[in-house]
Amino acid sequence: MTDSLEVALQKRVDLDQYDSNKRLLFALQLTFDIEDINTVAATALTDSGNDKACDLLYIDRDGGRVVLAQGYEAQNTQKLQAPASKAATLHQAVNWLFSRRQPTGVPETLLGAWRELHEALDADAIGEVEIWYVHNLPESQQVTQEINVASEAAYQLLRQSYPDNEISVSGTELDRTALSRRYENSQAPILVTDIFRIDVPGAFEESGTNWTALCTSVPIKWLYERYKEHEADLFSPNVRDYLGSSRSKGNINNGIQETVRREPANLWAYNNGVTALVHDFQIIDAQTLEITGLGIVNGAQTTGAIGSVPASELGEESHVLTRFIRCDDPETVRSIVRFNNRQNPTRASDFRSNDGIQRRLVEEFVKLGVIGYNGGRRGGAEDVIRRPGENQLSAEAAAQALAAFHGASHTAYHDKSKIWEQDDIYSRVFPECVTAEHIVFVTSLMRSIEMEKTKLTRIEASARLQDEADLFEWLSLRGSIVLAVEAIGAVHETLIGTAVANPHALRFKRNLNMSKAAQTWEPVVESLLAFAPDQLRSPLVTSTALRNRAAVDQAVKSFRAQVNSARRHSKATFETFSQHVLY
Repeated sequence: MTDSLEVALQKRVDLDQYDSNKRLLFALQLTFDIEDINTVAATALTDSGNDKACDLLYIDRDGGRVVLAQGYEAQNTQKLQAPASKAATLHQAVNWLFSRRQPTGVPETLLGAWRELHEALDADAIGEVEIWYVHNLPESQQVTQEINVASEAAYQLLRQSYPDNEISVSGTELDRTALSRRYENSQAPILVTDIFRIDVPGAFEESGTNWTALCTSVPIKWLYERYKEHEADLFSPNVRDYLGSSRSKGNINNGIQETVRREPANLWAYNNGVTALVHDFQIIDAQTLEITGLGIVNGAQTTGAIGSVPASELGEESHVLTRFIRCDDPETVRSIVRFNNRQNPTRASDFRSNDGIQRRLVEEFVKLGVIGYNGGRRGGAEDVIRRPGENQLSAEAAAQALAAFHGASHTAYHDKSKIWEQDDIYSRVFPECVTAEHIVFVTSLMRSIEMEKTKLTRIEASARLQDEADLFEWLSLRGSIVLAVEAIGAVHETLIGTAVANPHALRFKRNLNMSKAAQTWEPVVESLLAFAPDQLRSPLVTSTALRNRAAVDQAVKSFRAQVNSARRHSKATFETFSQHVLY
């Protein structure tokens, strides 16, 4: 099992640039089905000399979740466990990030992350916090204890600072076996292949293209026994297992357990039920059902909560609404998992996927040979974790780059979901005239800036020149990348050397793949980012960050003036770039 994970990791050469954080980013993408992990990495990675033991802080307001993570990659994989001392430093990260309602003393490298986190908490946009320790060694009790201590500390700090918010906190040691299991589960929908007979009060069948389902109610005692017998293997269609329960009033699993203990007869009415994939099913008689194989698609938390209640507290018999689905078509299975899985809530972008502009763009990207652009609808035929390559682009990254390049970095950074939700914003970001070629042009600019940050990350702090240190510090501020896209977009006429009537017409002359397009931007990006630390700093160090449009506009104006005054020195760079561009 572990070997298949390592093979998959080796194939992800696109993540090699992140060195020891490669496994951590792979785990994040695998767990949350992230289309463009490189764009996420540019913001979420906080690994630096003064990161206060926080290698990554992933804040997903749309999904209502936060991941605080520490990573470790052992050169000697024969060691028996990862350093518990490194896991213990997660407690330090928790204190720095969760205990301060004012950012006094927070290192500047974490200041942007701190502000974004507390903005989301103030808006009650976060319901789940996960604390990870990701490494390539076996799990250990010592490490688990340290993670639990950090998780409990985070829970208590959040209760103190945000007593009205309903936030659950969980800690996970993603050792090589646990991460391998997540990977294997993403490949094999059904790991439990036993044959089960179930006493049911009745059942009926439904069917559709490539699938047949049987709907019934199963005893909670039967679910309890299956969980005790198979535990996490039951949840193979889900990359995440049962998340446990806490005393948080908003913790769903705790609520399920309370219902099982106190109102078992009402569980059927209170609960959404369970959906499971099976290899086969048949009705033996009016009250007996036989199934072969079991992989719970939706209801892992229900099953885990029931299975975690002591047997003596199960109380009177009760049932849970259950659907058993039989399907042999791989693409349909992927869709069943995707749309049933409670960890993948519908995103705003999903609702634009049938829009005429998006359908046209999808066709244009196919002709260009660009993969991954799905018009906002997530989950194509290929699994995102097996889609590395030089020519891929996600719709969400495209929307961010478009918004930023055309003067709305605040929307690109703070209001990504509103691009897809609000008609007025959507029409500005995706006007009728937008083309796939233009999206490649602006998104490759954003990717080139991300690459510049990665390049600086690979230089030891002590070896960075002062200009490199200043730029790295600026690029570590949250929102800096989309602000750079807006600022460079604002000087596009200086780059081209002529007036441009319609900026949406800007594109490369040749059909460049995303990697080549980003490389074409590279000399321009290197030249222009030299002005960023001085000219584009002020909006990023305020409490409102890019939401302060007056500050952003003034910073971009100063940046443009500086570029124009220095264009004589960059004439050769700009002229070379302009030869690649059509307008």
